[in-house]
Amino acid sequence: MTRELTQLELLRELESVAEANVNRHLKAARDWNPHDYVPWDEGRNFAALGGVDYEPEQSRLSDVAQAAMITNLLTEDNLPSYHRVIADNFSMDSAWGYWVGRWTAEENRHG
Repeated sequence: MTRELTQLELLRELESVAEANVNRHLKAARDWNPHDYVPWDEGRNFAALGGVDYEPEQSRLSDVAQAAMITNLLTEDNLPSYHRVIADNFSMDSAWGYWVGRWTAEENRHG
């Protein structure tokens, strides 16, 4: 008689697959930072720092695109909880631990 694996047991079973794919990703990945696409000299500080606050009317995005951006930012803001769940169940030295660190850093750059 067999039993179904729990989600955590399944992830542990797949760790060697995760490791192979992390290594494949690292060979192809190019690290980037937001300032690679939005130069520092084009940025502005908030008014409290001597700059100008952003006003929603300045957006050139459609209402749908604005809603998508807000949804994306809410997802990015929850990254610490996603990271914590994985980090609580796997060593940070494991393939899953390394992957969650890279994934969190990548998603943070998106935010």
